[in-house]
Amino acid sequence: MPGRIALAAVWSLSLAVEARSQESTPLPEGNAYVRSVIGGARPQDAAINDYSYDIEEIKEDLDKTGRATSRETRRLEVYFVKTRPVRRLVARNGVPLGKKEQAEVDRKAESQAQAIAAGRTVSEQAGIRLAALLDSFEFTAVARESREGRPTLVFAFEPRKPAKGKAPAGRTEAVTRILSGRLHIDEADRRVARLEARTAAGQNAGVATGVKLQAFELLMEFKSVEDGVWLPHRVVTVASGRAFLFKTFRVRQTTAYSKFRKFKVETEERVPR
Repeated sequence: MPGRIALAAVWSLSLAVEARSQESTPLPEGNAYVRSVIGGARPQDAAINDYSYDIEEIKEDLDKTGRATSRETRRLEVYFVKTRPVRRLVARNGVPLGKKEQAEVDRKAESQAQAIAAGRTVSEQAGIRLAALLDSFEFTAVARESREGRPTLVFAFEPRKPAKGKAPAGRTEAVTRILSGRLHIDEADRRVARLEARTAAGQNAGVATGVKLQAFELLMEFKSVEDGVWLPHRVVTVASGRAFLFKTFRVRQTTAYSKFRKFKVETEERVPR
């Protein structure tokens, strides 16, 4: 028993010393560190191109209190052709597609895959990618914390001031110009673990003809799937605004990623059967 007590005391002491060591380590310069992580030789955004995976999309219309008034779910299988995603719908509201609809979905997915393989232009799914943050924000290291038992650096970020008279290049830039928040980076693997952002009061953005975004919240969570590889786990957005002056909207979109299956993309991937 005395030996166990002594061992526990040594273990507690070592943890305390390690914690003090981390606290005494100065925080890095925000912009340089984040750019070295996100804009490195193997960007985190690109890692997912080596995998196929499933996603579940949940779209909810919300009332003023945040309560869902309607809910629609879709399950999709995603694979990549020459780093471009091909999405294959397989279920809607928990019910698998019928044979006829699934056959039509598969035909369109295979046509898209062939177009990408042939080098023809194919539109990609809209969304905010980590790489888009580099030119949009100023980062400041504010803390070092433990996240799921791992050392994590926390950075605050604010939008960079755009060049005078420069209009947003697209929807993503229009949104990022009005966001601020926190970025959590796993210090050992140097990968983004979590991003939280929202608009400040009084800020808005025009994201389409007649559509003005008045409030926006974004949560992106990533998890380690193997050594040094962090892939998306969950993305949640809440958007509210006004469309064509009269109609207001408040929508929550949740995307959950699962069943990552690694493969190596060469020139073409066929629709899974």
